Amino acid sequence: MALSGKREDLKLVPWFSPAEWHQVYKKIYSNNNDEQVEAYETLLAWKARMPKLPVGVDCTLSIIQVCLRDREWTPKIDNAELPIHYENDLCLMYSTAIMRFLNHISNIGHTKQTSLFQIAKQLNIPEWIVNLRHDAAHGHELPSIDVLRIAVNLLLTWLHEEYWIAEAKALEKYYVKKVEIMEINESEDTEAFTDLIELWVAIGLYIRAGYDLVDSIPDTQLQKTLYDLRMYAVKLTQQIEYSEEESEHIVELKNVRIKKKYSLSAARAILLAEISRYLGKNNQIVNKENIVLNALLESEAFLLTADILTIFSEKDDIEINVEDQLPISIIQFWQDIIILLQDVNMLEALILKLLTLVKNEQEPEYKRYMAALWINTIAQGFAKLSIAQQMFCALEHKLRKTKKPISQKALSLKVEEEVNKKYLNLRNVLFLNISNTIPRFLTDIHFLTDIILNANMFTCKFISPLLQLVIPKLDVDQKEHLLKLIQIYTLNEFNKFDGHSNKINEEIFTIEDIIKLNSEHNDELNRKEEQLRKVTLADQNIRNNQWKLTHVQYSWTECPIGILPWQIDSLQYLKPIKVIATNSNELIPTLVSDIIPGIVDKTNLRMQSQIIWDNVLRKKRRLKRKQQKGEIDIMYKAIEMVKKQK
Repeated sequence: MALSGKREDLKLVPWFSPAEWHQVYKKIYSNNNDEQVEAYETLLAWKARMPKLPVGVDCTLSIIQVCLRDREWTPKIDNAELPIHYENDLCLMYSTAIMRFLNHISNIGHTKQTSLFQIAKQLNIPEWIVNLRHDAAHGHELPSIDVLRIAVNLLLTWLHEEYWIAEAKALEKYYVKKVEIMEINESEDTEAFTDLIELWVAIGLYIRAGYDLVDSIPDTQLQKTLYDLRMYAVKLTQQIEYSEEESEHIVELKNVRIKKKYSLSAARAILLAEISRYLGKNNQIVNKENIVLNALLESEAFLLTADILTIFSEKDDIEINVEDQLPISIIQFWQDIIILLQDVNMLEALILKLLTLVKNEQEPEYKRYMAALWINTIAQGFAKLSIAQQMFCALEHKLRKTKKPISQKALSLKVEEEVNKKYLNLRNVLFLNISNTIPRFLTDIHFLTDIILNANMFTCKFISPLLQLVIPKLDVDQKEHLLKLIQIYTLNEFNKFDGHSNKINEEIFTIEDIIKLNSEHNDELNRKEEQLRKVTLADQNIRNNQWKLTHVQYSWTECPIGILPWQIDSLQYLKPIKVIATNSNELIPTLVSDIIPGIVDKTNLRMQSQIIWDNVLRKKRRLKRKQQKGEIDIMYKAIEMVKKQK
């Protein structure tokens, strides 16, 4: 953890996240040998990261260490594989762990400058454990190993209640408060941007229905909102001090003339400036990209429903529009927003979200279809941008030679005009900001390969313009073959973006044809194999005495790696450690009198159920904004009004 300076509200800890801390806690109290070993190894890693561990963690490490050592040595001592004096070593290790434990807790909090017996009583530690420490430190003999095992199991239970669960409670209290604040802020930011998008859609729909002035629309609530928005814009332009970033958007607002007659186009210009200001904010909006993109994808005017599609699918659109493409009016409706997303580098993320939506079989088909059409539309825009940028460079170079001054904006408009004139099939395609670059992943052959290999019924709707962008460039035949292959695979027809009308009259093979070809191929292989069998070796001499043939029934799975069958009974290798498999790794005493070190009775862990671990682990709750589709909702009012006008 790198800290720029010392802060009182920060505390250095050895774990990377609450999740790592929680995993160690679960493994320590799992009563499972393998998991406790993993927890012990993680605790050692924490010790390496931060030698001065929290008291509870350090005490747990000492106890787990000696318990694991006891469980490893005791069976060997009982089987005479280890000398009996190893049990004395275990007693010494147990005594050290208990002494370290009591020394640690005697130096924490308000327990300082008090006798150890009083501290133990205050902390609900049995007095006899303090006596054990005294006997171990000053007595002539160490306490018996059975007593020491009981003591460390009791202390492990005490650590659960007084450190691990207490720490979890503190984390829960802190994160619940922090998450609530973050969720409130994110909810407010989400609602703010969603309101802007809904206003944008509502105004656009009223303009499309033929309304010119704000006063003429039938929604009084929307009128009031738009007048409030104009007053806000006026106050914003009158501010003396504002950031350089905001000044760019305020200039846009100044260009909107405030007249007595308040037009809907002026209101939409103000709203576009406000959306631009929101997107360009450098303040601490959490997950701003997700907020913006989710608001778009949840809007029924972006991923169009049947009702809204009928509003935009007018006769002029149907005559010009190509099958399996968005209506031209929809593209023009959202063009300003798409360009804003491109300017703030969110258009790449939008494409990836749309691709994810297309792949998600749990989503409704109409949403996946509309997402595919939007990918197609944006990809066509980038294909047009690629052509425009080449033309822009050539035209700019030409103007530099003639030394004719021309602004970038005028040059961009000139290029747009030339592209629309020269490429008629691109006339109604998005014209993106010419100063921005094409996303690198759209030109990556590996990215396109992944899409083709995972093609579905909607891939044909957007794959054609993506083939135009990929580097290295594909020739016409390669593109035609790929499109034909995807068409066959998905049982779909594709949309030819580049306007080529070449048709591939190739034979399509059936399963029966493949089986027949495979049979002929197998016959040929059998003939070659028969010929090889007739070929004999020059001699039958064995040139390597280290290798011997084994019998056919030999079970190679029982042979250790790196050991040949005839070496098993020799002394040329070390025998591998045998691991005796059991039905369960969980260690449970067979009798009440049995004591297994490090294994605690889970019924004594009373505080565990009081913790809500989702809060400790900061599993975020998503707050979904409820949209009331009725007379209160501005956008749905606009939809109903426009449908009546048609």
